[in-house]
Amino acid sequence: MKINPYFRILSLFLVVAVASCSKSEDPIKPVQEELSLILKSDVGNGDPEVITVNRMVTFTITGSDGEDYTALSKISVNDTEIQGNTYTFAATGSYTVKAIYQSISSNTLNFEVLEPTQRALTIDVPKALRNQTITFGLIDSNGDNTASEATFYVNDAAISGFTFVSASAGGFDVYAEYEVNGEIYTTEKKPFEVFIPKRKVVLEDYTGAWCGYCPAVALAIDTAKTKTPHVSVVAIHESAFSFPDPMEFPQIKEMKAYFGIGGLPQARLNRIQKWMDPYPMNEILSMAGKDNNISIAINSQLTGLNLSVDVKLVSETGLEAGDKLVVYLTESGIIYPQINYFDNVPGHPLQGAGNPIPEFEHNDVLRKSLTNVYGDNIPATPAFQVYQKSFTLTLPSDYVTSNLSMVVMVVNSEDSAKNSQFSKVGENKNYE
Repeated sequence: MKINPYFRILSLFLVVAVASCSKSEDPIKPVQEELSLILKSDVGNGDPEVITVNRMVTFTITGSDGEDYTALSKISVNDTEIQGNTYTFAATGSYTVKAIYQSISSNTLNFEVLEPTQRALTIDVPKALRNQTITFGLIDSNGDNTASEATFYVNDAAISGFTFVSASAGGFDVYAEYEVNGEIYTTEKKPFEVFIPKRKVVLEDYTGAWCGYCPAVALAIDTAKTKTPHVSVVAIHESAFSFPDPMEFPQIKEMKAYFGIGGLPQARLNRIQKWMDPYPMNEILSMAGKDNNISIAINSQLTGLNLSVDVKLVSETGLEAGDKLVVYLTESGIIYPQINYFDNVPGHPLQGAGNPIPEFEHNDVLRKSLTNVYGDNIPATPAFQVYQKSFTLTLPSDYVTSNLSMVVMVVNSEDSAKNSQFSKVGENKNYE
């Protein structure tokens, strides 16, 4: 690690400046279970649940603590609050029902209300992997599946039976024809998609606000982001001996030892591949956006400072024994002085920016790991079967919640990232 003599002169300035940035992490603690609500109805668990006109439905709300919150909660049908916990669906159409207790929202129930001659068309996998079997349903007003009695059309071509498989990616639509009392009826068309997962390269930047050569990696990361959207970035900060970095991640020293990382700066691709000065873009672009066999979906919700995250994984070939799940929380837009050894380097992009750069913007800063930093074990999971895991976390009050993001990766038994995904906190990011 190279040290500029000017560094020690600046130490006092930056120690004082610590107060201007978010405080450093507390030691990692087990994720605490926050209260969640489970909304149920007395007619079943279908999604949607199909019922006939004028059916009265009774709702119950149970907390994750086992208590009954029905009387304490507000229930809304299509965003309109109802009285009590029963509702009569007096007109045909689609309905969503949810409950709220204080600021905590429940899951959402979906209902399709039909006349006796109507049918509800269902698609079990609206976004499917290539070669994944998609099953269509045709539910009558009694809740019975009549798919075997109907003819289904995909992109206006009749198919045999009520399943569909495609080896090619693309958008499709489906509708069904069925007979009631000798008369032919046709459902509305519904869209669905077949996709091939794309690889998102994990780029981890081991850095520090005291590290004068580290801004070169930050510039290279900015360039990579302009070249491809298929990169998941994590900046892992460390303090120096006499120079605290308020963004320090508590386990960085353990991580450096585990991954064999010496002095800073150091950057890694997919956790284990070194990305060295001059940080060539071709090493990222040769992998980013290429076909992959694992897809990751992230759904995160923030209620006050209570964060809940649902992660889903699905693979064309299955998840293997030894695979691990890593879930990180990052924060961007943190303004804090950054030592800059390029201030007097002719022609460098950071020439004249100052040393330190007084209002340097630190992005993708690793704040919390919701899993073990090296990953939680994933059980062997067959092809096309979804593996799901949920997390809850109470955030420190000094995090800027609008700047928070999730980074999720699947790594193999040798700690190499097989694929990754990122999303803003509060976003429901589907498979892609």
